[in-house]
Amino acid sequence: MILRQTAWLFALLTLLLSCHLPTVVAFDNARRIQLREEVRKLFVHGYQGYMKYAYPADNLKPISCTPLGRDPDVTNFGINDISPNASLTLLDVLSTLPLIHLSAFPDAVRRVATEISFDQNVKVQVFEMTIRALGALLSTYQFLDSLPDDLSLQAKRLGMKRKKVNVKQYQARLLDLAIDLANRFKPAFETPSGIPYARINLRHGMDKGESVETCLAGAGSLILEFGVLSRLTGDETYENLAKRAFLALWNRRSSNNLLGNTIGASHGHWLAPGLSGVGAGMDSFFEYSLKASILFADDSYLDVFQDAYAAVQTNVRTPDGFIYRPVQMKHLHTANPSTIDSLSAFLPGLQVLSGDIESAIQNHMIWWNLWRKYSATPEVWAWQERRVEWAGWPLRPEYIESTYYLYQATKDPFYLRVGERVLRDIVRRVKTKCGFAILRNVETGELEDRMESFMLSETLKYLYMLFDPTPLPRLTNSVFTTEGHTLSLPHGQLRTPSFVRRAMHRGENQQCPVYRNPELGGLVVGIERRADYDYARSVVYGPGLEGVWAENESGVKWWEGGFCVIPKAPKWSFDLVLAPSESGILPTTSHSPPSNKIHRDDQTGNFVISDIQGIILTVRWRLDRTGYDVSSIGPHRIRPGQKVYISDPTISHHVPIPQTPLPSHLPVELVLRFSTYLNSATPGETNNVFLHAIGSTATFGRAFSSNTYGWGFISGPVPLIRPIENSQGCLPFDETYMGILLLDRGECSFISKLLHATRAGAAGVIVVGFPQEIQQTLVGEGQGLIRPSAEEESLKISEEIAQSGMIYVDHKIGQGVLKEMKDGVKVAVELLHMDQPIQVTGHEGKVEDEDGSVSDRQKEDISRGKIFVGEWAVHNIHIINSNIP
Repeated sequence: MILRQTAWLFALLTLLLSCHLPTVVAFDNARRIQLREEVRKLFVHGYQGYMKYAYPADNLKPISCTPLGRDPDVTNFGINDISPNASLTLLDVLSTLPLIHLSAFPDAVRRVATEISFDQNVKVQVFEMTIRALGALLSTYQFLDSLPDDLSLQAKRLGMKRKKVNVKQYQARLLDLAIDLANRFKPAFETPSGIPYARINLRHGMDKGESVETCLAGAGSLILEFGVLSRLTGDETYENLAKRAFLALWNRRSSNNLLGNTIGASHGHWLAPGLSGVGAGMDSFFEYSLKASILFADDSYLDVFQDAYAAVQTNVRTPDGFIYRPVQMKHLHTANPSTIDSLSAFLPGLQVLSGDIESAIQNHMIWWNLWRKYSATPEVWAWQERRVEWAGWPLRPEYIESTYYLYQATKDPFYLRVGERVLRDIVRRVKTKCGFAILRNVETGELEDRMESFMLSETLKYLYMLFDPTPLPRLTNSVFTTEGHTLSLPHGQLRTPSFVRRAMHRGENQQCPVYRNPELGGLVVGIERRADYDYARSVVYGPGLEGVWAENESGVKWWEGGFCVIPKAPKWSFDLVLAPSESGILPTTSHSPPSNKIHRDDQTGNFVISDIQGIILTVRWRLDRTGYDVSSIGPHRIRPGQKVYISDPTISHHVPIPQTPLPSHLPVELVLRFSTYLNSATPGETNNVFLHAIGSTATFGRAFSSNTYGWGFISGPVPLIRPIENSQGCLPFDETYMGILLLDRGECSFISKLLHATRAGAAGVIVVGFPQEIQQTLVGEGQGLIRPSAEEESLKISEEIAQSGMIYVDHKIGQGVLKEMKDGVKVAVELLHMDQPIQVTGHEGKVEDEDGSVSDRQKEDISRGKIFVGEWAVHNIHIINSNIP
């Protein structure tokens, strides 16, 4: 199912409801409702415990069943930042009550409206008070606005036994409280940079000598609440303050589009050590940039998100695609020790909203295995040493929030089983007689006498929604804030985009990638049967059996004979220089292409490049995982559905140069260039290149470094030979071969194939993988490449293969090469580094009709070439001989 909408109307709930295929659900509705009601009872237990033992204090001490107020130690920010003396837990949970505990809602609204005041001589954190208190007030205000004015209908809507209820009478008071609170925050924004201070005194404003240090998330994640307040009141001041802070942070990004963790509010400089990532102190900036684009129908926020997310995927994500670790924002050095923290478990949920469901699934698998191992998510985990760095779990919601989003996107019952495991662990480990206690140590089970307000407003709320089979409403411009409060804007409160913004979207065709269940041996399977599921388990548990036992304990049969495939994520984003500038110097991304070199068609939204000299293209990985798209040409943003045409005839004489080169993974992976040639002896300079492909090198034999002899990167095209008999190379060859042998996988070991080829005089072997249906049976969908290996003792028995090389390619690549080799056509193969420029070809997409002729449409396709990066095409580029036909 495809969602065709403009980017600024990208709807949260429509995405969740539309972008999935139906699957067989192991949990029937009765089972889900049973679990949902268990969550409801837990919520009521925690809420009543707070109201009975702690209200009107801000928080509950759930073990001693006493109130938790401010700490006399002013440096205890963990307590005091969220203690405004304003019944914070009641405020935070207010918008959740209509969903889970409706009968308590009228009294809760009355108490908030009549008993709470923000005129308190206390210092609190602007960000925490915004997301917990201001967000709750605005969300509840909007809920009350949706209720009928008639008191009888209100009672009916709220399911009250009384004939008449008047909760809507408090609506104006809630908005007044929201305005009052936001006004108390205003002095924090009075900085030269526009970046607000982290803390403020609610009564007196800024304290003299207040610390200038604030974090990216705290200063840059205010736009949803402040923006909605402005739209509701007509006062643009609040939205302008939050947007100014948001852009002040984004405008201080590094050349890699990375943002730091902490910054000085007064001077606007990033503070040491300058780490970037998606975890604590940074998380919600990314969340609010995407959600602001949804809520406000403003694609300027979407532009920021896409650029920031591309930087994260390119520089923060590990090469396997599973871990998001901190890196130095300018030099890209990895932090030591390299850790991940539980706040970053929000990312899979955000990735679902962005359409990148595959990345979300992989990232979530790490957190699932951490939860299985520790029955919670430790605050900080050193992933390389598989060691807990900070053992606490303060009842955080991020992991279950992402589980909720992934279930909505995939409908895979695996995520319901994940939710049930979380539910059981909450009951077993943290439930007390009057609430839920923080886990001080996930390994020992030690508790702390404190309950965070988000346990009710988020953790149990997302768990409840996960099990609730009630279909979600199809709403646009509606989001959950980072504290789980629903905010929405009707179209009447949206601003009409400018003419320039509207023009930028012409020709756009926004698509939502569809999640397709993996297949194993031709059968549709779920998340637990994906090939990378085993890999994620090994990342957390290690290569031993501990993780296997954990699988067995959860009732999932371990696949005997299974083995771990090491994933490799393609580089997400990089720049291509089509040709050096006329001066011979490579341009930089700051240079704008001259107006006479690039033209934008106002009718179609497409771009035409007439002169490639000095033109930089930024390309990004497509969410459908089929290759790349150009995302910008210098300062010009290319939006989904828009095309780039290159009409410069000199394109055939130039090669795209990756300005930010793809990482070299030698000797693991390389590029093979296949060509046909006429010379009967050796390949010449007139080779006709017909294919580029990625190959994976063996762990034995030559290392394919920059050799001066043998088969390597400087040897040029080498003849490729397909033996007529013994095509698997499992028997000694009767002939002598001077070149590279193309052999099929199977029947014998990899090292046997290379040994037989070497003894026959060949310089190396290319092994063609199994057909797709066999490959899927072995390792699952999407894992075509492996790295051939051999037993250590096998390597000891022969030094003959030390200078021979083996490369493994996908079955489809082998079939394509064999097709060219039929009828005696000679084929050569050449090796390229992963970061070596790839030749531009103009023959992609040729498909003959049944009678062997070529249709007019196909002739048009043939007249346009494609640019390839490795095996991946850049889809929205078309090379043409003249202007657009």
